[in-house]
Amino acid sequence: MLETLSLKVSKARKARLRAVAAARGTTVTRVIDAALDRVIAEAKPFEAPSCYDLIADVFEAPGGIGASGIGDLSTNKRRMAGFGRKKRGGS
Repeated sequence: MLETLSLKVSKARKARLRAVAAARGTTVTRVIDAALDRVIAEAKPFEAPSCYDLIADVFEAPGGIGASGIGDLSTNKRRMAGFGRKKRGGS
């Protein structure tokens, strides 16, 4: 699906783009699109930070909510072995 992108350029730049497009036998839109493809291809891939990355300082700072020093117990397989199971004889 294509979307419209508007940008403002000087009259001189617009004239130059039209001349480049005419010389290549294409449209200004295709010239700009090709230029954008090159810029995007050269850019470092974007990786969104995880929720933990965004608030890591809250958990890791001394006195923070994760300052017990115990570490992430959810990665301990033995501790998590019975997680989610009903306890027998419990209330």
